[in-house]
Amino acid sequence: MQSASKSATDGNLDSILKGKMPALGIDLGGTKILAAPVNEGRPLTEPIKEPTPCGGPQSIIAKLLELIERFQKDYILAGVGISTAGIVNPDTGEILGSTGNLPGWTGTHLKQILESKTLLPVHVENDANSAAYAEASVRDLSDKEGVVLITIGTGIGGGILMKGQLYRGEHFAAGECGHIRIALNNQRLCTCGLFDCWEAYASGRGLLATAKEVLSEKTKEQSPLVHALNELTTQTIISAAGKGDLLARKIMHIWHEHLCAGIASIAQTLDPDCFILTGGLSKFVDFDLLHELLKDRTQPHIAANLKIYMSKLGDLAGMIGAAQIVLDRISV
Repeated sequence: MQSASKSATDGNLDSILKGKMPALGIDLGGTKILAAPVNEGRPLTEPIKEPTPCGGPQSIIAKLLELIERFQKDYILAGVGISTAGIVNPDTGEILGSTGNLPGWTGTHLKQILESKTLLPVHVENDANSAAYAEASVRDLSDKEGVVLITIGTGIGGGILMKGQLYRGEHFAAGECGHIRIALNNQRLCTCGLFDCWEAYASGRGLLATAKEVLSEKTKEQSPLVHALNELTTQTIISAAGKGDLLARKIMHIWHEHLCAGIASIAQTLDPDCFILTGGLSKFVDFDLLHELLKDRTQPHIAANLKIYMSKLGDLAGMIGAAQIVLDRISV
């Protein structure tokens, strides 16, 4: 009985000590890597930012190991959380599908490789899922029936939580909402190879495509944007709209309609408590306009209660979320 009691005490002490230790969060993107130790939902230092190696999986893994070793010099880590683009099996840590920005990443057994090299517990998670987990935590939304995070940038992605638990789907591809089909005329080819995906309309690429359609038959007298048609960027369009350019404002309004189309479809399907918008273009969303458009595109009882929030964590959400998942698993 005495040894059993001592074992229980040691186990409780071990749990307490692990709860005090941070986890290293690493957000692996197609162009950059962010890394910082995280505890209680916040980074303990300014994140390190480095370019993503372009030499394939071996180069990326070498960089991840280098970062882990660097932080181990100053911190006793409870584990490592990796947030990565692509479809991930979180149980095995295998990358099941990746974006074109990470060539050769599919099939990488990342958890197994890193754990064997570091002897630390490692959790690998899809980047949008990681971001959704962090954003829900920081807003105290973990008890809500449904929370949907939408990333709006060069592409569109998503993460779904149900009562605080990530919903990943049978094949770990839940939340790939950028590939909802929102038109039927095969007008825009998406980067995934299919036509008329939500991403082809409401992402940064979609905004540029809409601008070129609107401006193609207009004159320079109607908008200065016509003069720069071949050099258009999302920033030039947004800036022109802010300065009162009528065609630019029309383009932005159409973009909001495209954004609304996908959100309305998800809202009608899942009836979540709220959406959280993040990504580079999210800061340019007119939330009042978006709510008005949703009233016309969803059933009244959904539109009346649906909340849409701006991200609180921005670019740090994926990194923080991946680390927090590790810490929460240890504390259970």
